[in-house]
Amino acid sequence: MMKKITLLALTILGCFAAFAQEKPKLDTVYMLGQRKMIVQVKGIFYSDVKYEDPESGELKTLKTKNIQKIIFDSGRKEIFNKPLVENIDQNDWKNVVLTRDKSAVKDLYKVGEVKGKSSSRNRTTKSAERTATIRMKRRAANMGGVMILVTKEESQGGFGEVPTFYIEGIAYSFEPPENEEE
Repeated sequence: MMKKITLLALTILGCFAAFAQEKPKLDTVYMLGQRKMIVQVKGIFYSDVKYEDPESGELKTLKTKNIQKIIFDSGRKEIFNKPLVENIDQNDWKNVVLTRDKSAVKDLYKVGEVKGKSSSRNRTTKSAERTATIRMKRRAANMGGVMILVTKEESQGGFGEVPTFYIEGIAYSFEPPENEEE
């Protein structure tokens, strides 16, 4: 009987020892200022996140308004806010600006003429204009343009017809073109 009690006690102690040696699962908290913290998240509430500092074992709190996201040890992501700073590609077509004011491009360098025409799949005048504008912006971005001076716009169709939109302009850049011909 004593052997059984001793064996039972050793088994229980072995389980506790194995449990105590298990490393805590750590989560990564990304703050809005791009600082990251490796912690063990204990709970997520409406305006707070409770976590345990793995070094001190101290229970602390963060405001969710200061957190961008948490990536848990399991791989699950919890997103709280959009990042304050994003890497923006200057040559992205979304950053090309349209203008109809010639004075806005007076200090810029001309890189070429660009055109855009809507597709035949557009069902509204607004979508036709958006498609043509996107196509023109993409062409300007491929040339290194950052601004387009719009020189011509034509809209046709509507009232039962397929709407079309055509737009022309001159693309400008902050830097002179590489193959500038005098």
